[in-house]
Amino acid sequence: MEKKLKIALFILIILLISLISFGGVYTKNLVVYDSVLPDFKLSKELVGSRVASFKVNTDEEEKIYDKDGKEVDEIPEGANEEEYKKEKVKINSEESLTTENYKKSKEIFEGRFKSIGVSEYSIRLDEQNGNILVEITDNLNTDQILRYPLYKGDFSMIDSETKEVLMEKSDIKDTSLFYGNSGLGSLNVYFTIKFNDEGTKKLAEISKKYIGEINPETGEEDDTKPKATMIIEGTEVISTYFSEEITTGELTLTIGSGSDGETLYNYMSQGQLYEMLLNNDVMPLTYKMDSSEYMASSLGMNAIYKVIAVMVIICVAVILYMVIRFKLNGVIASLSFISGIAITLLLLRYTGTTISLSGIVAMLTLIAIDTYFMVKILKSIKEDNSYENVAKATLRTYLNKLDVIIILLIIAIVFTFMAQLPIYSMGMTLFYGLISLIIANLVFMRSMLITINK
Repeated sequence: MEKKLKIALFILIILLISLISFGGVYTKNLVVYDSVLPDFKLSKELVGSRVASFKVNTDEEEKIYDKDGKEVDEIPEGANEEEYKKEKVKINSEESLTTENYKKSKEIFEGRFKSIGVSEYSIRLDEQNGNILVEITDNLNTDQILRYPLYKGDFSMIDSETKEVLMEKSDIKDTSLFYGNSGLGSLNVYFTIKFNDEGTKKLAEISKKYIGEINPETGEEDDTKPKATMIIEGTEVISTYFSEEITTGELTLTIGSGSDGETLYNYMSQGQLYEMLLNNDVMPLTYKMDSSEYMASSLGMNAIYKVIAVMVIICVAVILYMVIRFKLNGVIASLSFISGIAITLLLLRYTGTTISLSGIVAMLTLIAIDTYFMVKILKSIKEDNSYENVAKATLRTYLNKLDVIIILLIIAIVFTFMAQLPIYSMGMTLFYGLISLIIANLVFMRSMLITINK
């Protein structure tokens, strides 16, 4: 009875891991179900790519100036329009159309893609006219990603009344995004801006000047005084007083608070946008997207489904071979084999490893390696099914090939530090796969074989 319970427990754990890995975990959001697990990152050779053309904006915009020559957003209601001057100006001045600004724009494109974790992209610049061609992997986030280069990325802190600029983008060192428990059953999303030495001095002066005061008549904060207003990408983020002088050079804002996944995701997305914009320079030019075209995978349409089908066929063939040749022990080995693949896929999901064709090759290599070890172990047990031999068979097989395993792990680790995506993908897949399959064999297969043959 105890033997059956142990086997049932192992099988239940393996089934649970496999269901989570292969099927996913979903939570209901109104009328749809959202996946809790991170999506797989697939390379463009498997799912195709999007090629987008960005051109320097040659349009004109209308500017409005008051009688003192100061630019205003609009003519106030009831004001004498004759006192205001309107003129058409180019969004990008002729003086700004330089090779230096073209190259700078390309660098910012690259910086923004890196900031948001785009793992596979290519950017080509035409230095004659500044046009930029971008190719990235096509997925559900592609449309959003291709909008990021269109942001200006400017930042300022101004006086809410006089509009005097108190701080600029050049005062920022870097930013960070994090979340924490609010203590009220929800999570707060925080965005921290770290200023450089000059910015730290300015922040100390600003926080000392724009201190909130209590109105003695109402007992509430006096909001008649000017506030410090923070503006990102032309939008007011916050207008506030400070409670005390800030000398640390760090300013932390609360983006929002929520207890459900969708709300937190939206706040995190907003924070990630701020982080991407402020951690990169301001665009020297304004671009507009001219075209966006889908390019099918070099392997043909639905390449990923073809690859999955091949992988499933190979895995089924391995399982059938194990079961037919080694009977019950083969069933145990097959369950371990499935759990090892499931753990590998979970690790690839959570580490954000991009799966490419070379990664698939690494996975097939892992299947071959694991099949070899399982056959060696099961043959040893078939020849001698004594408890002592069963208990030592797995460890003995791995120890006999320890040098090979170490060499494979070293190769995998070296590959993970390579910049080229195919090599990196192969290295990461090989590393996580080796660890997962060894754990599955030593924990699940060995324990179940010992229990059955005891």
